[in-house]
Amino acid sequence: MLNLRHLYYFWLTAREGSIAQACDILDLAPQTLSTQIATLEENVEHLLFKREGRNLVMTPMGKQVFAYANKIFDITSQLEEVLQQSPDSRSIDFSVGIASTVHKILAWKVIKPALSIPNEVQLVCKTACASDLLLQLKQKKIDLLISDYLPHECDRDGLTAHKLLSTPMSFFYKQGDVADEMKAGFPASLSDASFLCYGRQTPYLGKLKDWFKINDIKLNIKAEIDDSALLKVLGQSGEGFFSAPSVIADEICAQYNVEVIGVAETITEDLYALYRDTSMINPALEQLLNFKVQDA
Repeated sequence: MLNLRHLYYFWLTAREGSIAQACDILDLAPQTLSTQIATLEENVEHLLFKREGRNLVMTPMGKQVFAYANKIFDITSQLEEVLQQSPDSRSIDFSVGIASTVHKILAWKVIKPALSIPNEVQLVCKTACASDLLLQLKQKKIDLLISDYLPHECDRDGLTAHKLLSTPMSFFYKQGDVADEMKAGFPASLSDASFLCYGRQTPYLGKLKDWFKINDIKLNIKAEIDDSALLKVLGQSGEGFFSAPSVIADEICAQYNVEVIGVAETITEDLYALYRDTSMINPALEQLLNFKVQDA
């Protein structure tokens, strides 16, 4: 198949514009270099150079091969730089997909420890619906998917699922007298109160509605919002009460000026990390998979 040394000789000659200049860099005789390029042309069964007077010009196929070779040797150059670095100083690329229904404060809580490794981490985060991110994971466009539900087994083909945590749900309301009253009368105080609800695809919504029914609470949904940050902003404005994982209650209260008015221990939110079975676990991913709530 392709001989990379021959390809490199062609690429360097095309970049320099002449056999003579390429020979000066490679310290080869012109006849030797010409023979190597001719061997490449024979192997690929295409003419890559043609003579126009004294000039060496790439053919249309030569231009295509040169474009690919540019990418190949650019990556090779980057690899050489990585190999010259000590293991602890190498930069780690870490691309994470976060399902849109996952609380972003919670996502950051599990991602943050991954940045504590000795290497510099180049973190990229993408937010979308879990099904879209699942496809990107399989296509190797992201390294990891953080999701609040476990996809069907057939959808997880080729992937490993790791449970990161399970946390009960807390209810929040804007700080003030109303919040104090709701806390004192919890959970009956939730009946008929304006509820800010996550989108219908939120995994724990069914459990939440069952909990309301068991506690004889009349549900009054004021708004359904898919974006967890926007929902908290409405809660901060006093538009209604909302629920969120208890594990991030302190952060939510501090950031949005709300307070916990009660906890539903029987309603839990689970968080999963999904990654490819065949992927080499980089240090950032390995650190994230060792996540412990108390370490965050």
